[in-house]
Amino acid sequence: MSSSKNLDTKKTSFLNKSNSEFIEQMYLKFIKNDPELPQSWKDYFKDLDEESNLVIKAINGPSWQRNKKIDKNIVLEKYKNLEKKTFS
Repeated sequence: MSSSKNLDTKKTSFLNKSNSEFIEQMYLKFIKNDPELPQSWKDYFKDLDEESNLVIKAINGPSWQRNKKIDKNIVLEKYKNLEKKTFS
């Protein structure tokens, strides 16, 4: 494995299924411009240089797939519900 691949693996090794919900919550805070989001997460998502519309399209899946369409409002609503659950 090349050193650049090792570096990529090191930078993303925390991304795994066991903490995907946490990362999703952090991304939703990023979309919402939540001031409570730590600067390190803001920097991480900003460095990904992803447009939120593209991320939502990826979540939606292929255009020919049925019954999985979401929009930004639904993502933000999910964030609010998670926030209520977390802080209640």
